[in-house]
Amino acid sequence: MIDYLSDTNILSRIFKGDLEVRKFVEKLECAIDATIYIECLQGSKSNQEKRIIEKYLMRFPLLPITPESCVRAIDLIRSYSNSHGLLLADALIAATALENDLTLVT
Repeated sequence: MIDYLSDTNILSRIFKGDLEVRKFVEKLECAIDATIYIECLQGSKSNQEKRIIEKYLMRFPLLPITPESCVRAIDLIRSYSNSHGLLLADALIAATALENDLTLVT
């Protein structure tokens, strides 16, 4: 059973060689969503790095961004973009976690 959504910043630490974070994440039942997948690819510096990242990401179930997630993300942006600086990608990720009742690992 999936209990966690691994945020991009955690995966970025793994891609930078943080073995402690990698061991921690790999003990959890984590998923990622399409936004996280795209952010990881966007952060790569070469096509070779993209292939390595995609190979690693295949270990995680990939959750879609649903219409319901979009509605939640809109509500989150309305509530928190001005007061907390919430950005689009983070709102979509948070909405996916909420929709699937997952704890966001960040």
